[in-house]
Amino acid sequence: MARRLVISADSHVNEPLDLWERELPESLRDRAPRRVVEDDRSKMVMDGKVVHSIKNVSHEDERSRHSAEGNELRDSAGGNNLEDRLRDLELDGVAGEVIYPSIGLFVFLIEDPELQEACAQVYNDWAAKLFFGRADVFAPAAILPARDLERARREFERVAGLGYKGAMLPIQTPPGAPYNSDGWTPLWEVAEEHRIPISYHVGTGSLPVSERGPGGAVINYVRVGAAGIDLVAFFAASGVLERHPGLHVAVVEAGAGWLPYVCERMDEAAIEHAGWVRPKLPMLPSEYVRRQVHVTLGADRSPILTREITGPEPLLWASDYPHPEGTFPESQQAIDRIFAGLDASNEEIEQIVGRSAAALWRLADVA
Repeated sequence: MARRLVISADSHVNEPLDLWERELPESLRDRAPRRVVEDDRSKMVMDGKVVHSIKNVSHEDERSRHSAEGNELRDSAGGNNLEDRLRDLELDGVAGEVIYPSIGLFVFLIEDPELQEACAQVYNDWAAKLFFGRADVFAPAAILPARDLERARREFERVAGLGYKGAMLPIQTPPGAPYNSDGWTPLWEVAEEHRIPISYHVGTGSLPVSERGPGGAVINYVRVGAAGIDLVAFFAASGVLERHPGLHVAVVEAGAGWLPYVCERMDEAAIEHAGWVRPKLPMLPSEYVRRQVHVTLGADRSPILTREITGPEPLLWASDYPHPEGTFPESQQAIDRIFAGLDASNEEIEQIVGRSAAALWRLADVA
């Protein structure tokens, strides 16, 4: 397959480990997010609480995962050296990236609204300084503090003013604030006004580990991805997308093989159980999905094979750079594999691997 415009709709940056300890107001610094290494485990600590603990993987194991034809992941990959990052993109044949935090994903677990807002602002200011000089290539997503919706709206307006073209909220909402409730309406209005899609990355808003018995690693991976099903149903069936036709939502790093299921399941309920369905919407839920919902995929082929059900519009390719489960530095091979047997000149392929993301996050300079 010939190279074409490729944009990763899900990549990550590795923030400096001392970012929040360095930049938070002095009164909050002792509660700053930080990583603590104890024995063979790395622990994420937020507001003095351990929110995630994982066994360390050796540096050599991680580097060997990324080796391909003599090319290795640099120590600075995913960090704040844009020269190295741009070199990796060129190596991988990727023209642009939508970028999400790494440590910052855990900010949504902070319960104190003031601290969560301050931590979001620290990340948002840092990412703006790092990436906005190459806004033709990079579209970082701003963290919106979700524990207090007025704070969230205020920060959304602020980052829109800074020039952000993407924002993110947790895929799991705080208690008592589901996404079909009216309290979120001001945020949907800001998103429409400024043409900013809102992303929902898996594993945000709740701990990603719920099963520790046999098969736990696989079970947790499946459960984390399945969170996208609920999210799409809440937006498509509740009338949120009907009332806000300019609102676009993206489910990130959940795979996309489940999308045909949820589309068909919602439509079946809307038609076969219409007597119980409220609100009555002028379109089927799947039609709102096609118009306003987006889901990332990487090396998974099932959403490509079932695009007759979903349409190609919701599908966005992503490398997940620099994560070890991502496609770097073999993204071109991964794209060839998922589209194997399809017409290489098909406009749908170009739409999925780059042009939809270019339009959504306004990366027009690379289109």
